[in-house]
Amino acid sequence: MTDADDFPSAKENAAVLAEALRDDLAELGWTPAALMDRMRSLGDYRKPQTILRGINRALEGEIKVSGELLALVRQMLRFKRRLLRTYGDVAWTQLGDGSYTAQVEDFTITLVPQTNARWLVNLVHKGGFSPSWPRWQDTLEAAKHMAFITLDNGQNKLLEYAEEQTRETAEKQGSVD
Repeated sequence: MTDADDFPSAKENAAVLAEALRDDLAELGWTPAALMDRMRSLGDYRKPQTILRGINRALEGEIKVSGELLALVRQMLRFKRRLLRTYGDVAWTQLGDGSYTAQVEDFTITLVPQTNARWLVNLVHKGGFSPSWPRWQDTLEAAKHMAFITLDNGQNKLLEYAEEQTRETAEKQGSVD
């Protein structure tokens, strides 16, 4: 661009946005499938293959990266950084089977080695609740990061459950009166 009033063409803009999305996903350590999983967990109701197709097309520059997608990924970067500031100093203990475990708040986190050097993330609350397990992670460091995101998801689910129980109790008491 030679002039301050020049704007990138649609093709140039799509390429710049695709590169930004690739860079942000790389910093997160996420694959397109991991992003699709997160989108589904946050309420994207579309079929997984539809979401994945859109992500891949955006990454390849075939379509312009939507502002919403870029905003979500940037928000996840901030979220990851916050979780690492909060939980990054957690003491992990290696167990005899090669897995690692840590106690964080009311959760026990276990990172279990799997085939091809991948890791399974497993969280269990002291009350027995276990949030959905994410996909296997490619590295121990990625598994630790995903454990913190899964921990946050689990805390949110427990809070939502407690709020629901409070509402139901209030409704029952209201109908008895």
